[in-house]
Amino acid sequence: MKQRVVLVGLASAMLLAALAAWWFTTFERVEDDIPAPLHGEARYNPFYALKQTLKARGIEVAARADLDLPAMQLAPDDTVLLGADVRTLTHEQASDLLAWIETGGQLVFALPQGDEGRAGELLDALGLSVVSGLHCLSWPAAHDGKAAQNCFRFRFRIDAQQVDAFDLLVGDAKDGYVIGRSARGDGGWLVAGDLDFLHNDRLDDDGIAPFAWQVLAPALSGGKVHIVYAVEVPPLYVLLVERGWPAWLPALLALLAWLWARSQRFGPLLPPIATSRRALREHVAASGEFLFRRGRASALYAPLRRSFDERLRRDDPVLAALDGEALIAAVAARCGRPLAEVRLALEPRELRRPEQFLAAIKLLNELETRP
Repeated sequence: MKQRVVLVGLASAMLLAALAAWWFTTFERVEDDIPAPLHGEARYNPFYALKQTLKARGIEVAARADLDLPAMQLAPDDTVLLGADVRTLTHEQASDLLAWIETGGQLVFALPQGDEGRAGELLDALGLSVVSGLHCLSWPAAHDGKAAQNCFRFRFRIDAQQVDAFDLLVGDAKDGYVIGRSARGDGGWLVAGDLDFLHNDRLDDDGIAPFAWQVLAPALSGGKVHIVYAVEVPPLYVLLVERGWPAWLPALLALLAWLWARSQRFGPLLPPIATSRRALREHVAASGEFLFRRGRASALYAPLRRSFDERLRRDDPVLAALDGEALIAAVAARCGRPLAEVRLALEPRELRRPEQFLAAIKLLNELETRP
């Protein structure tokens, strides 16, 4: 018995050793970097990575969500990176920016992402018109030689006499330009189809950082860089789908459950058994038939005759005072009915016969309605 236990233990140990050897020879421990979701300023500032990069290069940077020129206190050697839609600028803001550029400032902005409607005060002042059309720029990446690429969805056009005022134009006059740099007074401005290549999620792409620096560096004149980003709030329905599903999904399920509970269900094919009911008219008719079969026809006639007499006393007391044949004759003369019919109604005979009973009741009812 003891030898058997030892053999089982040795077999189990050998099996575990073989499993461990297979595990360590098959699998390898590796480290994997998983990008974490953005937090802090990086969640709402698309130029946060650019801001940190410029700070690492020793450049003073300030970021804000709106263009407030009095609060920014621009110096002649400062640079403004305008990430907001230029169509939102007022006439005073556009004029103040152009006046500041002439004193030595540098302005970098993007074309509005749409070629419909007005171009805006700034583009009108600079003589730029926006057209749609995809244009991609390609260049070899530095570290692996693969081609890096950046595409613009909108371009701008200028008059032929304005071409000489630009020291940089990327594109052509026929289809439009995607990047342009021009001097104005002691300063200058740079326009691009968009500034997406400066966003947080693009600077890590192959070849994008050198391209961004090549475009942005000439606009850095040694002063402070002011980054104006636009806080883009998604539409309400997008927020409801992306963020509000923990609330509306249970509410939707509860609503569907309530509708299912209140909806009509399919029952059995056979109709339900009729429940007992009471119909007053049927009850009175059955009681009358029962009394008539029992020889109580006079009891059925008496209430109708009393009703006739009471109405006659109300309408014509003199006529109601008569009796017998005198009453019959007076009622017949007043209603214009034959004496025989009036006599059958007022003094019926053989009420046990159904036809006599029905005729007397019918005539008396007619005389009661028109005495």
